Amino acid sequence: MINTTKIKSYIGFAIKMRKATFGVEGIKTCRHKIYIVLYDESLASNSRKKLNDYCSNHNIDCRLVGFSLSELTKRANVKAVAIEDMSLADAIAKCMEVQYE
Repeated sequence: MINTTKIKSYIGFAIKMRKATFGVEGIKTCRHKIYIVLYDESLASNSRKKLNDYCSNHNIDCRLVGFSLSELTKRANVKAVAIEDMSLADAIAKCMEVQYE
């Protein structure tokens, strides 16, 4: 089972550290190194395809989360978040891999 509370707190830490980028277009134009991209169910299929293509071309881990990113970030219409901090991205990836083991 995925520990969503830990993932949510890691995303919150990234936002407070100003190491998070929001939205598909923001992620595609980001000048910082991105380590992981998270998106939720409300992201449209065309945007999801664009995001997955961008992430695969740049060797970025791209994952679906089971909670609303808009509610978590307290910003309207946030459907994708990029994490620019390596340690937080590693911690999020480890929390999400518990599901597959």
